[in-house]
Amino acid sequence: MAKHAASIFSVDVAGLEAAPGQPAYARICDRIRTAIRSGALVLNARLPSSRTLAKDFGVARNTVDWALGQLVAEGYIVRRRGAGSFVAPRLPDHDAPPLTPKRVAASKAAGTERRLSQRATALRSYPGHYQPLKAVPFTPSLPPVELFPRAAWNRLLNREAARPGSAYWAYGASNGLPALREAIAAHASAMRAVACSPEQVVVVTSTQQAVELAGKALADPGDAAWAEVPGYQPVQHCLRAVGLEVIQVPVDEHGLDVEAGQRLAPRARLAYVTPAHQYPLGYEMSLERRKALLRWAREQDAYIVEDDYDGDYRYEGRPLASLQGMDGDGRVIYVGSFNKILFPGLRIAYAIVPEQLVGAFVDAKHVADGHTALLTQGVLAAFIQEGHLARHLRKTRALYDERRLAFLEEAKVLADSLDFGPARAGMHVAGLFKEHLDDRAVAAECARSGIEVQPLSKFGATRRGGLVFGFAGATRAAMRSGLDVVRRALHTVRT
Repeated sequence: MAKHAASIFSVDVAGLEAAPGQPAYARICDRIRTAIRSGALVLNARLPSSRTLAKDFGVARNTVDWALGQLVAEGYIVRRRGAGSFVAPRLPDHDAPPLTPKRVAASKAAGTERRLSQRATALRSYPGHYQPLKAVPFTPSLPPVELFPRAAWNRLLNREAARPGSAYWAYGASNGLPALREAIAAHASAMRAVACSPEQVVVVTSTQQAVELAGKALADPGDAAWAEVPGYQPVQHCLRAVGLEVIQVPVDEHGLDVEAGQRLAPRARLAYVTPAHQYPLGYEMSLERRKALLRWAREQDAYIVEDDYDGDYRYEGRPLASLQGMDGDGRVIYVGSFNKILFPGLRIAYAIVPEQLVGAFVDAKHVADGHTALLTQGVLAAFIQEGHLARHLRKTRALYDERRLAFLEEAKVLADSLDFGPARAGMHVAGLFKEHLDDRAVAAECARSGIEVQPLSKFGATRRGGLVFGFAGATRAAMRSGLDVVRRALHTVRT
């Protein structure tokens, strides 16, 4: 006989204090009614059977039937013969609808503000997502998930989940599964000339977590950290969240201006850079700048976080050597991610750390969240070792190159408004305005028509506004219609 799951109300209702003279059925009514009003029980949700509720609450089944009958009479519940009891498809007219994130925010705005920490107040400039990001043209850094080999992944997932033993089911090592660390070390060495052993790999959930661990392990609150401007804002918020002062160092066509960084904060403890494909402008850091950055780190006892977020996608010229591969003094933390090259929901990235710093990073990871999800690590390790990653990269690299060229061709319709920057690598390209325009207004106008472009000003101070276009996830037809929306938005804002 099939077993019923315990009621979701069992703990809450059993622990309620009964008012003098209040019968058990009334307490059950109150609890279920409150759950429906608050949105904890969503409209049309199925309730456990009256037999299951009675067992969990420790009351007679008739008591539960009386409670459910009362809620039916009030309009909160509907009972369907042979199917069970369900939350009504709409609430009684005298009740407000269940709370949603927007209504929660509105409620808080209307009521008394709660005192937050200075850190939380600062993080408001980078709010969390209440809804998934939409895969529309031209969302940057969002791979087309329909290209991912789901059948191969699902087969590996089923195989790994069925393995005997407790490797995936107990607490794991904070630095990650040995098999995945070995696979990552081999991949980074082959693809990006990174010099490392598996022992130097720390598996994390994202680039942001890798940067946060670096900030915790290598700097103290109040220390300075260099960051590119314009640049990737999430990591800057991570650095601020651990108490560091972010020094925004300008970027030009040669990459991070090391001399400017030395003038602004010569004794900074960290420098965060994207040297292979600067985010978002797309420039490559010159050899002279790379040498200067490494020299500064060595002389100032500082460290460099090298984010190679899309290093697997290069379409023109020879692959660039990593900063980590040039480093002979253990000053570079190399960061890579599978979230952009496979699918964002994966939540697996990695940091390759100098040997002397591995312990500090593993301790910081342990405090942050213990370890990254183990079963997913095991599946990814097999995915890499059995050649699926290499095949996926070959396939997507060819397709993205085709879409890159298609975008550059179609984007000529914007030639009177935008100068496009380098597009030799990655999954996006930035365009700078030829005249003074409000790029945020242009982006908002595009969004009204269902097209996503990022305003360049979102990434920090820049002399010229502009737009950032992701090209990997759009077909040529979608690009053409999307660019027409952008053209009309430019005209609207201009006039």
